[in-house]
Amino acid sequence: MNGNRRFAGRAISLAVAALSIYLVIPSIIATFSSWPELERLKDGSLLVMAGFTLASLVCFWIMLGLCLRSRHWLVMATSQLASGAIGRLVPGGAATATAVQYRLLSDAGVAKETAGTGLTVATLLNFAVLFSLPVLAVPALVSGAPVSSALLNGAIAAAISFVAAAILGALFLFWDRPLQALGRGIDRTMALFQQGNDDSPPSAERLVGSRNLIRSHLADSWYWVALASFGKWGFDYLALVMAVRGIGHDDTSSLLLLAFVTASLLGRIPLTPGGLGFVEAGLTGTLTLAGLSPGDAATATLAYRLVSYWLPIPLGALAYGLHRARLGRDGIDTPRSGELGTADRPAGPLV
Repeated sequence: MNGNRRFAGRAISLAVAALSIYLVIPSIIATFSSWPELERLKDGSLLVMAGFTLASLVCFWIMLGLCLRSRHWLVMATSQLASGAIGRLVPGGAATATAVQYRLLSDAGVAKETAGTGLTVATLLNFAVLFSLPVLAVPALVSGAPVSSALLNGAIAAAISFVAAAILGALFLFWDRPLQALGRGIDRTMALFQQGNDDSPPSAERLVGSRNLIRSHLADSWYWVALASFGKWGFDYLALVMAVRGIGHDDTSSLLLLAFVTASLLGRIPLTPGGLGFVEAGLTGTLTLAGLSPGDAATATLAYRLVSYWLPIPLGALAYGLHRARLGRDGIDTPRSGELGTADRPAGPLV
């Protein structure tokens, strides 16, 4: 029965992804039709964009290492590249990539509780920083410069999401009662679908234990984690700036930042692999709203997606091979000095 349910779930996911890709095929074709226009890019633009993309990835690896309290930087890099490539090829996007990376980290010897909690912290911080970026565009909004209502609405939505995430995060981070109430709600819900007795610790206890682990992760390195997260998005944004400059547009005002944030949020739609189609349509549209002509917006979008979406895929294949070869050569890793050991783990896996 469980096998049939999993098969049905996967079939539904594939059907939704296929339908979504069918709906966004026109935007993908329109973007790739700008391929001949890439000749307009200034010499070295793609190379500089690739450098910014690599710098963005390195910042993400540093953030993962800090959240996981691990100095195994090769494991951080190979697991992220491999899982990111899979997330670009199969439905589910970021959720699929996170699940794959969790498995790769576990295979490398990282405790499952530590891997789950660390990845959760990294994901939440990434979203929080992305939601906070529109604050940097405030000068454009108060200077009287004309701003498209679509871009303005996207900035407002991101700002509201940032405030809501900050409030919710503070409640869960500093008070036990909200977590305990959530845990009791999870237990009641699970009891409706489970038969027999469940001997695992209460969800409230596991949630509080994992929360305490998160606080211990960030106690002495939160500023470095935040800096690495800003670097991740900052270098990604610079790659887009270089794409726009490469086709001859020197205006990189705050409106371009609003376009970047709006398109990044659209890229989190998990209906297609890696937001394929949605990002192309969203970024082309938002760049047009930011002042580029439709043709230039499509060319800049194609150049940006070549380095941010397509380039990491072959790199991920190489990283997966290196990850497996390293496990076969060195065996399972053990925690080093300063990393979390068994005594620091919560009582059970986080629900």
